Amino acid sequence: MHQNITRYGFLASYIYPALALFLIPVVSLALFSLIESQRHASVSASFYAPAIRGGIYTSWFCILGGIGAFLFAGISVLGSLWSQRAQYYSLLLGWYGLRMFCTLEVIAQALLLFGVACMLPIVLPSGFAIKILVFVGVVCAGAAVAVVASVFQKMEHKFEINGIVLSRKRAPALWEDLEQLSAKLNTAPPDQVVAGIDDNFFVTQMPVIVRDGKNKPKMHTGRTLFVSLALLKKLRGREADAVLLHELAHFSGNDTLFSQKIAPLLARYDRYLEALHDGFVSRPIFYFAILFRALFEVSLGRQSREREFRADRLAAEQTSSQDMAHALLRVTAYSKYRHELEKEFFTAEEAHEQVNLSERIEEGFRAYASAFIDSGDVGQLITSHPFDSHPPLVSRLRALRYNARKSVVRAVLCDDSNGTWYPKIIDAAKLEQEQWSAYEEGFREFHQRELAYRYLPSTAKEQELVEKFFPACKLMLVDGKRIQLDFEKMMCDDWGRPLYFREVTEISLTESSILVKFERNGRKREEHLLFSKLEQEKQVLIASIEAFYVRATAAIAYQQSHAQQNT
Repeated sequence: MHQNITRYGFLASYIYPALALFLIPVVSLALFSLIESQRHASVSASFYAPAIRGGIYTSWFCILGGIGAFLFAGISVLGSLWSQRAQYYSLLLGWYGLRMFCTLEVIAQALLLFGVACMLPIVLPSGFAIKILVFVGVVCAGAAVAVVASVFQKMEHKFEINGIVLSRKRAPALWEDLEQLSAKLNTAPPDQVVAGIDDNFFVTQMPVIVRDGKNKPKMHTGRTLFVSLALLKKLRGREADAVLLHELAHFSGNDTLFSQKIAPLLARYDRYLEALHDGFVSRPIFYFAILFRALFEVSLGRQSREREFRADRLAAEQTSSQDMAHALLRVTAYSKYRHELEKEFFTAEEAHEQVNLSERIEEGFRAYASAFIDSGDVGQLITSHPFDSHPPLVSRLRALRYNARKSVVRAVLCDDSNGTWYPKIIDAAKLEQEQWSAYEEGFREFHQRELAYRYLPSTAKEQELVEKFFPACKLMLVDGKRIQLDFEKMMCDDWGRPLYFREVTEISLTESSILVKFERNGRKREEHLLFSKLEQEKQVLIASIEAFYVRATAAIAYQQSHAQQNT
């Protein structure tokens, strides 16, 4: 969530919508009170009188409960600002407390709506009122069941990274120095070190699945340190020490421990929010529940920034403020340059014969680093991280009391000598190149697939690329009939001419066929593609037509947007 949100923006986005929590209870209370006060003849009946009294009591329960929930949420968020431990327990109590309240609130408000619907025969014809009553009952029951089910739904927490686990045999010098750095911070060394080519360093205590591209992915638990081979090669002098000390400081401060505890709670709460959002009856409760999530995000961001400042400070104490600052500048410049190159490769309108990303970085980083120092937005850049939000670079440099001249910083960043930690890994260059080769080939393949969704082929080369991912095929229909698909059209055995996807306006499923609506020569028409009796052939037909149609519509939309941008 955006950290620099204005006060009015927060009110408009979260506070005002959260008041919808009281909408159904207040309206229901007014209606039930009005009916009771009028003493309608029907109200005296044995069924309606208890229902109205129950509706009034339930309305007050929802209103007073909502006020209490607002207070409870506010106290929980305020308590979370105290410390990481307080933050965890505040979220834990908030999750269980608000989950119970919101679930009861959904059930209670569903009963209120159903109760209001039960009053309709007083003012509406009985037949029409019963239809509305049944509809409201089904909607309310569905929303309540979905919300209750989400409470008991199990969540899988998987974090996958690409890299290779560095054993002590493969990198004995690295492990020895890591143990020395850990001792300086009075913390245990990591349980495993994973070396990859991402543009960052990080630590975690969450279970991680490591993919090395050769062996079966394996899960590792305990303390994990991820190091970037590409950056270890760039970080000169004690800059790498500073970065690694910064990461190890997160272990010493129990940052990773509490992140490990908090992450599952946030995931379960977010899944619960989805269930609240999807139900019509539960939508008002969703707006209240997401307010707590937004406020807690503010607390998470604050604690995260404090952790980063602490880690920077401890790293600087063991090295120097200059080393830590230079490392931050180098990592940030590298990350920005890499992202810009990847964007350049990805936005290209022609397929790449090869993606020489690592080569481009090696050749161009020195010149880019020099220009990077002069860019106006350097201070607002944030280093990338898979778990935490980092403060802007200018804030971290200010906290380190670093204020060197541009010429000094330029000289530091333009020094492209290899770092001292890189040689501590046996065959580091080979390991890095293998990962770059796999990454670049995957990037090239992904870009080609993306182009298949952009092209309306106008050349043989473009058509060849699209057909690589969407080859022409023949599929079975009912009674042995067949339909042929390719990237631009479909043709059935008994059609006189093909139907182009550009003519199609809608595709939908019926019980026995795929209904294709299209427009040709100014007239709206439709065709039914009757399913084969074999379930497997039916599913293949549905999946294939959906895939080809989605590709065609995406390409048409992209080309139209591209044409507008170029005019």
